[in-house]
Amino acid sequence: MRTILASMLCLFLAATAFGLDIGKPSPTLAIQMKGGAPIQLSQYKGKVVALAFMLTTCPHCQNLSKYMNTIAKEYEAKGAQIVGCAFNDDAPQLLPQFVQQFGGNFPVGYCPRQEVMAYVSWSDLNTKPFYVPHMVFLDRRGIIRGDFAGESEFMARPDVNIRAELDQLLKGGATTSAAATKK
Repeated sequence: MRTILASMLCLFLAATAFGLDIGKPSPTLAIQMKGGAPIQLSQYKGKVVALAFMLTTCPHCQNLSKYMNTIAKEYEAKGAQIVGCAFNDDAPQLLPQFVQQFGGNFPVGYCPRQEVMAYVSWSDLNTKPFYVPHMVFLDRRGIIRGDFAGESEFMARPDVNIRAELDQLLKGGATTSAAATKK
């Protein structure tokens, strides 16, 4: 009985331990741009970054991309950088059409799925599905300030919530809901 309880406790702790650490430096991530060199997230130090992990075939991701296209134009001069990262297997082939149809005002590239899962500290041991789009916010120093999974309340009104997070970070504060961002 003790062994079963101990095993269940370990599984629970392992399942809840996944996710980005708010307040810690962003892991490195290289996003391959179609027909060009990869961009490194670290090259945006000094800017507030809104990073969206997406699938090019996901309707919610396509919608988010439209919002981000508008927001990128509004916030670029304020010191914010919007970045999109597709990670479906056929993203390299579908990305040109995706960018043309859903937004070209911000860099959108691709990464292999395993690199995205490593970035967000997601494990195959996690029993919950990984919902997209998934957004991460970095402050000007490259510190993680927000991590919002696709099923979170944040994604119910992404246009309003992205602006609120960017505004807060541009003022130099923590995001408005950093405490509630852990998956």
